[in-house]
Amino acid sequence: MFIFKESDCEERPELIVVPMVDVMLFLLAFFVLIAGSIIPGLSMKTNPPETVQKSSLKVKRKVVTVVIRRDGTIYYGKDRVDFDTLVRLFKSVKKQTPNISLVVDADKGAPVQSLVNVMDAAQKAGINSVGLLAKEKNGNSR
Repeated sequence: MFIFKESDCEERPELIVVPMVDVMLFLLAFFVLIAGSIIPGLSMKTNPPETVQKSSLKVKRKVVTVVIRRDGTIYYGKDRVDFDTLVRLFKSVKKQTPNISLVVDADKGAPVQSLVNVMDAAQKAGINSVGLLAKEKNGNSR
């Protein structure tokens, strides 16, 4: 009859952390780089107007963001659009999701006519909920 003993030459499993750290750093870099295109309004930098009014935004709808740059150009995502294209885009989004809100991220130096054009396009597409992005006086974006 054999008697089994624990021997000292038996290898114990080791946890190698370096490959896991490499994978986590890769994932972090991936999400940081892709976040600009996923999160609306972060892909283009604007200087929004300032406000003293605080708002607690509780969104229960799908939010569509339009960016108006200082020179008056209008962007939907990363694409530059004109009035007719914007109306078509709004109508197609409204058809897919009837309950949507529009957020306009306009630079404070942008022409008011561009803002009026975006609001006209939203009204023409049947979007009734329109908001303007502004930052608080202390610097936080709302």
